[in-house]
Amino acid sequence: MSSNFKYSLTKVYKNYNKYVPELKSTAVLRTIIQICVHYIESKSCSRQVLDRALKKLQAADHEVPEHFCELFAAILQLIQLYLRYPKGIVKDDELRETLRELRFQEDCVEDIVKVLRHRDSLSLSYREMRNLRSPPKRLIWRLNVSFLNKSTSRYPTIILHIQKTDGEFLSFEMNIAMFHRLRYNVASLLHELQNLERRQSVRKS
Repeated sequence: MSSNFKYSLTKVYKNYNKYVPELKSTAVLRTIIQICVHYIESKSCSRQVLDRALKKLQAADHEVPEHFCELFAAILQLIQLYLRYPKGIVKDDELRETLRELRFQEDCVEDIVKVLRHRDSLSLSYREMRNLRSPPKRLIWRLNVSFLNKSTSRYPTIILHIQKTDGEFLSFEMNIAMFHRLRYNVASLLHELQNLERRQSVRKS
């Protein structure tokens, strides 16, 4: 493992270090890992998936960490960071050492190492997920107008063409109302990001 991996993981875990000691059970860890694998392979993870996992643990009388969602985010970022490196770069012994320094319990360390050792299918799913979620290379939209007559009731629609980073194009057709709703949602998201940046700058000052 390169020291860059250790540095990157340690930097990421500054926000999660205080939660790691809550991870006392391999049963809880394995449940979190299952959710992470589901997230990577299905390219989505709803709140319902987390809720079902919590109920399953509670039904089995396992102690659920208070910050279960934070631990899920921590393990997910660990797996994603590991998968960014070519196979063989991150050595098992060095991975163990880093996890121990991050205060993972020994049985949890071994479970994580075993999962990441069999990374081939995960690596493929992760590459597909990154490609899907990466910013589009190009976005084009056009207005599709069909003249109304007695045989059709078609109204004007907006067609979006999105070029992904691998060159593939995705096309979506939506009505005018949906297009305006999309514009509103994007504007609202940008507004929230600006507010978040302002709050962060105020805290730093």
